[in-house]
Amino acid sequence: MSFENPELSAQFRVANKELVVIKAPSNLGLKKMKYADANGPGVRKMPQIFDDFKFSDRLGIKRVISTTPAPYRGNLDKASGIRNVKALIEYSIELSSVIEKEIVTQKFPIVIGGDCSILIAPALALRRIGEYGLVHIDGHTDFAIGNKSSATGGAAGMDLALVTGRGHSSLTNLQGLSPYLKDFNTGQFGNRSNDVMFNGDFYDTEIYKADLAALRKSGIKIMAQSFVDRMRQTDVKGFWIHVDLDVLHDSVMSAVDSRQADGLYYNELSQLIKYLLDSGFATGIQFTIYDPDLDNTKEIGKRLVDELVDIFAK
Repeated sequence: MSFENPELSAQFRVANKELVVIKAPSNLGLKKMKYADANGPGVRKMPQIFDDFKFSDRLGIKRVISTTPAPYRGNLDKASGIRNVKALIEYSIELSSVIEKEIVTQKFPIVIGGDCSILIAPALALRRIGEYGLVHIDGHTDFAIGNKSSATGGAAGMDLALVTGRGHSSLTNLQGLSPYLKDFNTGQFGNRSNDVMFNGDFYDTEIYKADLAALRKSGIKIMAQSFVDRMRQTDVKGFWIHVDLDVLHDSVMSAVDSRQADGLYYNELSQLIKYLLDSGFATGIQFTIYDPDLDNTKEIGKRLVDELVDIFAK
């Protein structure tokens, strides 16, 4: 296959920062579903799809870093109520060091997951550097708590709670730095789940709330601008952008483990991400949860890569 395009021959940048891809093929934050193979949930194969459809090449990205999580075991830790805790701790610290190095050298990391538990790593990295915020773009709030509101034990359904200091200290207080992110500096965009398992006490927090209904009612740009304005009132140096691809409409992104009706269309997600990238606050971004095992023809994966190339190219 060929992706030659003269318009995409140069190396693209965000805020004049060189783009760097970091592969984070971790599936440690998920419960193993029946369709998964012997090595666990298929989200670990997501970076390979980005390679297959030349994501880095098409954006002129020269620096691509690979990381390797521990093999999937799926064991449930009784104390925390979370699966793969030991491996998650080790990988989160390792990945955080990789991300931190790129940020402090004025690069813009694009992290390709993997499941949502990889959010612990950039949150930890940014906490070591200074005061930062988070834009959490996800079809769920991911505010479950192990042994309390999680039915799966998967940290991928707890990531927003964990990085804001909620849950067992094994993952919320790495290197004694809890919380990695303050509620007020955090925004959640695109939620369309009313499941108490995911939401926990989310609605009682200071986290900025821009669910799917609000985005449609008020407008994506207005809601994003409101959060950016909020950041201007703080001392944050920037914010990390997390994109769980189940925020997309089920008709265009069905290759995810927790499907729901409705969701953002690509043009809506593109508008949101582009506005955030242009805000001057974006420090890095990650994409998670697309599972190639649920995409037999790889057409969903191809469109995903095409759409993300378009976002960064513009």
